[in-house]
Amino acid sequence: MPHAAEALLRPRSIAIIGASDTSRNGWSQRIFDNLVHSKPDTKIFLINPKRSELWGHKVYPDFASIGEPVDLGLCVIPTQHVASTLTEAAQNGLRCALIYAAQFGEGGDEEGRRRADELLRIRDTYGLRLSGPNCMGVLSLRERLLLYPAARVRAFPSGSVGVVFQSGGTFQYWLQQAAVRGLGFSYAVSSGNELDLGMADYLEFLVADESTRVIACLAEGIRDPRAFMTVAAKALRAGKPIVILKGGRSARGKEAALSHTGALAGDDAVFDAMCDAYGITRCDTLDDMIETCLAFQSGRLPAHARTAIITYSGSSKGLMLDYAEDCAIELSQLSPQTCETMAPLLDPGMEPDNPLDIGATVAPQPKRFAEICKIIAQDDAVGSLVIQATLPVTQYDNQDPSTFADLAQSTDKPILAWSRTAHNVSDDARAFQNAAGIPFLQGMPQTIRAARALVRFAEARQRGPKPLPADVPAQSALPQSEIEGRLTANGVNPPQSVLVADADAAAKQAERIGFPVVIKLVSPQASHKTEVGGVALGLRTADEVREACADMAARLRKAVPGATLDGFLVQEMVSGLELILGTRIDPLYGPIVMVGMGGVTAEVIKDTALSLLPIDEAEARAMLGKLRGKALLDEFRGRPARDVDAVVRALVGLSNVFLEQRGAITDIEINPLIVMPEGEGARAVDIRVVTKAS
Repeated sequence: MPHAAEALLRPRSIAIIGASDTSRNGWSQRIFDNLVHSKPDTKIFLINPKRSELWGHKVYPDFASIGEPVDLGLCVIPTQHVASTLTEAAQNGLRCALIYAAQFGEGGDEEGRRRADELLRIRDTYGLRLSGPNCMGVLSLRERLLLYPAARVRAFPSGSVGVVFQSGGTFQYWLQQAAVRGLGFSYAVSSGNELDLGMADYLEFLVADESTRVIACLAEGIRDPRAFMTVAAKALRAGKPIVILKGGRSARGKEAALSHTGALAGDDAVFDAMCDAYGITRCDTLDDMIETCLAFQSGRLPAHARTAIITYSGSSKGLMLDYAEDCAIELSQLSPQTCETMAPLLDPGMEPDNPLDIGATVAPQPKRFAEICKIIAQDDAVGSLVIQATLPVTQYDNQDPSTFADLAQSTDKPILAWSRTAHNVSDDARAFQNAAGIPFLQGMPQTIRAARALVRFAEARQRGPKPLPADVPAQSALPQSEIEGRLTANGVNPPQSVLVADADAAAKQAERIGFPVVIKLVSPQASHKTEVGGVALGLRTADEVREACADMAARLRKAVPGATLDGFLVQEMVSGLELILGTRIDPLYGPIVMVGMGGVTAEVIKDTALSLLPIDEAEARAMLGKLRGKALLDEFRGRPARDVDAVVRALVGLSNVFLEQRGAITDIEINPLIVMPEGEGARAVDIRVVTKAS
């Protein structure tokens, strides 16, 4: 079955709809000129009811007069004529239409939305696929079909990077700068509004395309998250890295009033968790995208995370150490044999260390420098090699690329050359890079981030993509007590506790459990108990318990007149490190789990780690390792290490119960989970369940 984007990216025939000297300020002529210049044998039909001949070609009044079906129609016509024109085109066999015009509902325009609905009706009626609207075109570099209204795209080289941008202007600019740096492209799509064909469709095409090895995306939003994750899993299995830049780090409105999890699991954090689950590299800048794609373009991945850095500047060594720490890059511990072997090649007084400063006198001796690199590359403790080296900038830079080519051929490990800052790259410099056989990256932090991307993608390849949870039908919500029972059966252990109706019963049960105790007010109007003074800690006598219950009831009546008081929860008093655990349904990416530093300050500290569900114990442990406050789980200032195994069991157990019950509930939150010393477990002190009817 042909791919959805096949007629767009590999058309056998093309019609320019609205061909004229003036349409869209000459766009149709520029596209025509690009086609004739780059692929003169392209089968092109020009359509304009007011012309009979143009640019030396016959012009047809409509699709019916062509007499044969056409694969791709380029709509270079005003917005108001698109629907009627495409109706006639679809009736006569047009397979796909690329719509450059805007005003099809972007920005919430009602009339535009009506136009968009009409296009979708045409699609559904005739099977016509739509690219755009509001886009700048596509480039099939392999076929030299340049459907973009600018002559400069003729200079873009073909290669192995597929590109999908939800932007027209940035699309062309990034391609131009990336080409200057030495990237080549298989296919490049400006996807526009994605009314029909979307990013997931284009990624499907690129994953299946044998010439594409790396995929670069700029996304303003993911319109079909499940389809996106499905194809991202295919890309990971195929060994094709996706490098993405996505805007929108600020969160849209979320259900913060319902749960701390909703407030802490912001949209951007969930997107990051999705990227982690499918081995997607997220970049912060357009520049980072270029460096990362260059790093991936070599096709080499590290066997493990440990990296060796080689420089010939003391200040650069210090900076690279800083950047490596910022990015959590694990530096290789060079073996004694490696240090001994390369020591005679170093300047006197230079220590065989990592990062390695080879010294100023070695730097201008390329063969000696390369020999040191080869020795380090042979060390099993080294997964990747990051070496300081700059492309020739002027005619006076007397460098030989064969030195680097020889180094690259001596190992199958990734080698990234780096310069301290960005600089111009000439045709000669690109030729040098090609001959050297390694990527030359610009900027030290950018290089370290690219090295991290290689490591993370290699690790994702080893563990494989996360399975998508199956859709579940709506369920009837279980009572909270039954959900808590299931949590307990899955390793989420509460403190010893009992629900009572009044203060006297609370005092009696407190004596049975043993002082000190905690008393919590139970009311449907007090989901966040601390906000209405509904928690009393460290109560040591029956009288203190009765007094606390009376005070809580009074505060509730004052804060929420008419509130229902269901009773009081009496719990054993436990102490330890407070964490927050939460699961919820993200509206875009599905069920997620969160862990963070907890208690009443959870939303202020915002030290959290997220993952898409499901998770296993290894992933739960890795989530704890991402917390800024992870050191608090170890021995800290005389306090014993915390029971990490109990936290891991609780995270996995909470996740499993939530997945089972998510047809009825939207959130389960534990705040706090009190983690006691190693071997003593953890206690889910407060469990709150939000049902879909809440």
